[in-house]
Amino acid sequence: MISGNLSRSTPHSAYLNREICTMDELAINGGEKAKTVPYNQPNKYTDEERELLLEVLDSGKLMGPDGKVADFEAEICRAFEVKHAIMVTSGTVALQTALAALGVSEGDEVITTPMTDFGTTAAILALHAIPIFSDIDLSTRLLDPQKVREKITDKTRVIITVHMAGMPCDMDAFLEISEETGVKILEDCAQAHGATYRGRFVGAIGHAAGFSMNESKQISTGDGGFVTTNDDETAEIARLFRDKTYLRGQKLERGVQPIPFFGTNLRPTCLQAAVAIAQLHKLEYLVARRDQIVRRYYAELGDLPHLDFPKIADKAHPSWWPLAIRYTGSAPTRDELVNIFRAEGVSINTSMSAVKNILRTEVIQKRKYYPLTDDIPIFWQNTVYNPDDCPNVDTLQATCLRLPVNERYTDEDIDQTIAAVKKVWAHYF
Repeated sequence: MISGNLSRSTPHSAYLNREICTMDELAINGGEKAKTVPYNQPNKYTDEERELLLEVLDSGKLMGPDGKVADFEAEICRAFEVKHAIMVTSGTVALQTALAALGVSEGDEVITTPMTDFGTTAAILALHAIPIFSDIDLSTRLLDPQKVREKITDKTRVIITVHMAGMPCDMDAFLEISEETGVKILEDCAQAHGATYRGRFVGAIGHAAGFSMNESKQISTGDGGFVTTNDDETAEIARLFRDKTYLRGQKLERGVQPIPFFGTNLRPTCLQAAVAIAQLHKLEYLVARRDQIVRRYYAELGDLPHLDFPKIADKAHPSWWPLAIRYTGSAPTRDELVNIFRAEGVSINTSMSAVKNILRTEVIQKRKYYPLTDDIPIFWQNTVYNPDDCPNVDTLQATCLRLPVNERYTDEDIDQTIAAVKKVWAHYF
């Protein structure tokens, strides 16, 4: 897996030679495409998913928390070397459940990055807590521990470390902050299944973690998620929160069910769990294959001018989602480059997240909350957001090029992607 010291190697194929690429006319100007075959995208769901789904249907029981749900939770604990796993219905509610289990309540502050899926922020607001946004380190693309430290107040309860694009945050630094301040660390592992930091899996390092199993993630059930923690009390509260606080396993007379607090219904089905089990079995290969692909990008493109690759610490091993590089040139522009690459048949996107900078959205600036009225909710009235407070996020999003990374891509896919980048660079630089 990729760590901080990345070597540069010789080109993988003869046709990647820079001199050969220089002779090619760009496809956008009428030349031949560098990527001559579509990206390989076979169905990620295979016979194992079908067999496990049939087992559930044949059992006549689709509802957890036992059966396949319990089986999946046990497999996660073994795979990620963590004490507890609690499966829920999405990554967003996994974070919400974890925040609730960590004791976050109305008016508490939760620090995180504005460069993330909106689900991270939605999970905070669902508990009437206050999202506080902190900037990233431009070299790592991840939350900057020093900038987070500057945001801590007496109302701060949790820091959400988002392992963006599968790259682990600097957990040593965040755990040090936690030790000094008492603020708890919640890992957002929505894009980081199987990543490790100092030999430990993400999701087993902080006080709790939330994972997504959305269709696009390394483990997919269409939608779904799970919470992990090594703390018994946190796990107990999380299980109650996802299950309307039913005290499962206790012989209680109907009608006398005690209610320790009001939770909600975030229970997954055994059908989702069956798919999750099969997907988990493929994770080790997925992480290794994506690592292999990204190593080639670093080795064969890392020395090209005007391309800035993420700095990965020696102690961190990503579970790559996309690979977010920065284009530091000016002509052509970043957006022009995207069109040039797409004409070459290469799939390149430009944003690290669906919302480039949540801090700049109207819903944050005007503190809108459901129901949509002009009134700012009481818990949010005293918070003011400066849209320019996270300049590194803006810089990254304005310069980002996301190279395609998928375990199902063939060597030919990667050969031709690299050839396309070298062809374009030979033309302009």
